Amino acid sequence: MTAPAILPPMTCRKCGTSNPVIFLAPVVVAGAGTCICLDCAEARRWLDPDGNLKPGITL
Repeated sequence: MTAPAILPPMTCRKCGTSNPVIFLAPVVVAGAGTCICLDCAEARRWLDPDGNLKPGITL
């Protein structure tokens, strides 16, 4: 028997990727989840070299 999922399936708000392995800013409304995938965050240079959000960036 498997445990229920903690989060519903996620979709990236920027590129539409389904269920990214690493994601930021999850939002769940009525059982549907959206997030921002790591690839999109890196492409927009939102992260510092340690992987933290740069100052002034809010998601």
